[in-house]
Formats: sequence, C-alpha cells, structure tokens
Amino acid sequence: MSLSSKQIAYLKDHIQAERERLLNSFQVDEEKFQLASEDRMDDVDQASAEYERSQMLRFRNRDMFYAKKLLHALEKIENGEYGECEECGEDIRFERLKARPTAELCIACKDEAERAESGNIVAKQSKSLGKQVNIAKDLNA
Repeated sequence: MSLSSKQIAYLKDHIQAERERLLNSFQVDEEKFQLASEDRMDDVDQASAEYERSQMLRFRNRDMFYAKKLLHALEKIENGEYGECEECGEDIRFERLKARPTAELCIACKDEAERAESGNIVAKQSKSLGKQVNIAKDLNA
C-alpha cells in the first residue's frame, strides 16, 4: 500500500518544520561561536572553550548532514519517489516514515544492512562523516 496524499502532506510538513528548526539553530550556533571567539580567557578557559567549540562544530556537522537528508526527502516527495525502499522497491510503511522521515530503506532491508554492517568490523562506513573507517589499518598504525 503506498502513502495517501494526506500522509504525504503530513510528512512533508513535518520534514519542512524539522529542516526550518535546524536552519534556525545554525544561526544561533553561529552567534554562540562568535561570542566564544571574542572572549579574553586564561589558558584553562581557552582550552575549555576550544573543546566546546569543537563539540559544537561536530554537532553542527551532524545537523548539516541531517538537513541535507531532509532536503533529499523533500526532493523525493516532489519527484513522487518518497516512501519507496531504495533496496527492494517496496513501500516503506507510514509508521516508519513518521518516526524517521529520512528513511530510505524498509525495515526488512534496514535490518539486513545492519546485520551485514555489524559483521564487517574491518571496514565500516561512517554515514555522518562520509568516510570509511579502516579499523584493521588503524590498529596496526
């Protein structure tokens, strides 16, 4: 069963609201980042501020990646491709999309992908950072 127009409208509104929230948070984070850079601090405070800044950038990068996924979901809605599993072509259930609107795989295919990924510890792919982590190489270094 494919998604109804009412379900698609609900999901589209939810995705747009989430994306707007993220974009607004980027502006707030930028203001915090600027304020932290302008303060005069001793060495300990400076180290703490640097750590906070690196954490803020890490979270911001994660949120930017999520915002891109939300935009991709909106594009799929516009193209009429939203809600279709990219692996098997079956419909992704509304309940799953409601919980995770950026889902690109149905539950069965996602479970299979996670089982395959958990069995391959030597070359895991970091989805949020977009680069491969080679544990065997890192352990031998």
